[in-house]
Amino acid sequence: MNFLACDGHWLQGADGSPVCSGSLVALTVEEMQGLYGAALTWEQVTELRGEAILLFAIVFGFLVLKKVL
Repeated sequence: MNFLACDGHWLQGADGSPVCSGSLVALTVEEMQGLYGAALTWEQVTELRGEAILLFAIVFGFLVLKKVL
């Protein structure tokens, strides 16, 4: 599978269509993975989810304490 990328900025044309300010480049799946790194493993997803929930709980607890005090 190939992807179409822009080496400049994507802009919106008058009719709402995407317009590339630079030149268009075709990239393969392997090249896209090389650009953006490997996908996360399920273990990493689980770890990040746990950390996000912990962060939410800390912020929520701080806001509750701030309101009470």
